[in-house]
Amino acid sequence: MTRSVKAPRVLDTVLLHLYTTALMVDSDANQASASSRLSARTRSISLWGAAFVVIAVGFADLARGGTTIAPVLLVLGYCVLVPIAILK
Repeated sequence: MTRSVKAPRVLDTVLLHLYTTALMVDSDANQASASSRLSARTRSISLWGAAFVVIAVGFADLARGGTTIAPVLLVLGYCVLVPIAILK
């Protein structure tokens, strides 16, 4: 006599349910996050604005005689924010 094993079918059903539920959650999250995100143009303008402000403050501090914060701000502006703004 052979026994029919029902565990794999139950396990398949449970796993299928978890998989489809996870897919639905992901698709709902993507739709909600896509609507709340800034547009690409707004993000780009914001990054360029931040780079400009950081560089301007760095040069203002440098003109004032700052030797610590000015170089940090200028490096941050030119080497971090401007490349990010270009790539985004």
